[in-house]
Amino acid sequence: MKKSKPSSLKWFTFIFFLTLLLSSALKVASVWNNNFAFTADQGRDLVDVRHMVVNVSPRLVGPTTSINGVLLGPFYYYFISVPFILFGGNPSAIVYWQIFWFQLATVLLWFVLKNKNQTLANISGILVLLSPIGFYTARYFWNANAMPIFSLIYIALLLQSLWSPKYFWPMLLGLVCGFSLQIEAAFGILFLPFTLLCFLYFKKTFSSALYLSLAFFATLLPQALFELRHNFNMTKTLIAGLSGSSTVLGEKLTLLERLIQRQGIYLSAVRETSHIPLETLTWFYLAGLLITFYFLFRKWFSKPVIQVISLSLGFSVFSFLLYLFFSQNLKHWYTLGLPIFFLIFLSVILSEVIGKNKLGIIMVTLFFILSFYHTSLYHSQYLAKIFSIPSDDPSNLANQIKAIDFVYQQAKGGSFKAYIYLPSIYDYTYQYLFWWHGKKKYGYMPSDLAYLPNQPEYIEDMRSFHVPQKPQTPTDPIFLIIEKGTDLTRYQEWSKNFRDLKASTPYSLGPKLEVLTLSL
Repeated sequence: MKKSKPSSLKWFTFIFFLTLLLSSALKVASVWNNNFAFTADQGRDLVDVRHMVVNVSPRLVGPTTSINGVLLGPFYYYFISVPFILFGGNPSAIVYWQIFWFQLATVLLWFVLKNKNQTLANISGILVLLSPIGFYTARYFWNANAMPIFSLIYIALLLQSLWSPKYFWPMLLGLVCGFSLQIEAAFGILFLPFTLLCFLYFKKTFSSALYLSLAFFATLLPQALFELRHNFNMTKTLIAGLSGSSTVLGEKLTLLERLIQRQGIYLSAVRETSHIPLETLTWFYLAGLLITFYFLFRKWFSKPVIQVISLSLGFSVFSFLLYLFFSQNLKHWYTLGLPIFFLIFLSVILSEVIGKNKLGIIMVTLFFILSFYHTSLYHSQYLAKIFSIPSDDPSNLANQIKAIDFVYQQAKGGSFKAYIYLPSIYDYTYQYLFWWHGKKKYGYMPSDLAYLPNQPEYIEDMRSFHVPQKPQTPTDPIFLIIEKGTDLTRYQEWSKNFRDLKASTPYSLGPKLEVLTLSL
């Protein structure tokens, strides 16, 4: 492998760490002052984590999947419980935690690659830090949005396992494969079989594969115990959903329909690797493929580079073929980790081309100029917009906090009731936010908090979190927090429960979020 000059290595390393700092600042700025989505999914997750932490109740399962009744493993809940504990349940802390881990995972991959090829380490680090998928998934926390983080860690540990004789690395890799399955099962399920194929192809020892597999299956023990306790209900539901006997995942597609749909998904993954326009970006990838075959034919790749190429390009082909066996639509969020593998492939080509001749240097320099230009252009426009025009998104956390502040200010320190209308029906978001923000800032909870009056407990130990309360009076005000959706019929049915009460002028937080004060 041709070595880069020390001076160019220093410049590349400087650019990598500068990009690390700048991208971190951009990601934090994008969600500053609670400017991020806090939807039913995030609310449900934090309600569960709250119960797990506050009531000291360990969990065997985690978030729900696309198949109703099938839950992921509990790892994601334990993962986000750390910032929950450290920052008193602040939702912003979990967004920053996710940003921190993406940046850290990029640095981990950089360290692993640096030991073999520092130019490749710097280029891959810079491309990952500039990638749209890295910015997009940093704008709100969600289990699927953590998949790029674990894809980076997976790649780093797989390479380290191939390059090191120690059994520690396959064990750690097995744990990451298992934890990734609990982050997003539709993508994480690919990691173990692909790793075993890599071990077989690159002649790793049987013991390495054994340690890998034992560590992987150890991560499944909580779900296995849950299934034993519940008569394997999740397994039965999962089989029904995947076999097509249940339509929960949608109708079955023909092979041709699957090919077309998967092509769109993979093209979207290419788009999420760079801010460069897709028309231009596609040419770089096509040129990269041609260069790969040419370099392989000329035997110009060293063994470590062949391993990185095999990992990135091989995983892309492997995943595409396996997804063809899935007969329903492939959801976009199933493959949020895929752009990371495309980026590693592109990084290898750029790092090899730059050391060949002047034409290679020109090609790589052009790519980086375009990449930095389009990234800075996009984010300067994006940040200018969000700082100059406050979000009117009803699911924006800052707006939800304003709605709660308005309710408490109107209540003037007295008892009140609050009922929430959301398109998602269940009011997980406000159940959590009244407990975290309202109770923390104003010192008490509403005398009743639900999506409708007189509802049975629909959140585990819900009433235990509705304390303390103020003494109730017959004239307690009632507040309706309404997030308008497209289903007007359901909203009208919901509002009939309050038709005998007198409403004040709505307090509006945009076209889709308002607060009504009701009185007798």
